[in-house]
Amino acid sequence: MAKTRLVAVEFSPTSPYASLKYGFRTPIKESEGTVLGHTLLNAAAPLQGVVLRVNAPKPPRATKVTAVGYTSSYVSADSIVTAAAAGWQITASKVSGGRRKKTRFTTVVYVTMNGVKYAWNIRNTLLAKITDSLAALGVKRASSTDNDLVFGASFPKPPSVKLFGGSGDSAFTVGTFYDPSNEASISDKYEVKEGKFTQTHWATIAL
Repeated sequence: MAKTRLVAVEFSPTSPYASLKYGFRTPIKESEGTVLGHTLLNAAAPLQGVVLRVNAPKPPRATKVTAVGYTSSYVSADSIVTAAAAGWQITASKVSGGRRKKTRFTTVVYVTMNGVKYAWNIRNTLLAKITDSLAALGVKRASSTDNDLVFGASFPKPPSVKLFGGSGDSAFTVGTFYDPSNEASISDKYEVKEGKFTQTHWATIAL
């Protein structure tokens, strides 16, 4: 297996994702990575704005044909011109909209960690059951101005809780994420599951 390096690229030099970096492991040569705008990450790197394995958005991708096939990797938004001049074919980034579409049956909500708005779609039937707990959980409904949402990130990933409510035939259990900075507001009756958002988690991932 080829040795890999943990690197990052910019999603976009402008809003709404200008403050975010997409981290990933790559086996390509360091010289090629330089052309693509890869910056090396390590266990001591700042956590702010770094995301790993995200479903949406995605940074632009670069592909180059070689003598034995082709090489492909993500390219930093501010290195697209340089990469194209070096013979890389660029596929546009997928940053607009993400999965931020509200439907009849779901609502987009999010929590903020490390400068990242971690978002997900929640069924309206479940949302209705935990509406009174949203403030304590630090969960916010996404508005039309929240254009910098991140969906499905492996890091940072918020912790989650199971909420128990009702009684008898009306009893229910609902699982959802919560903002880790609201830890003090989480009742003892909640069953908590650890997330992945601290420097310790990052150091483990960076190894």
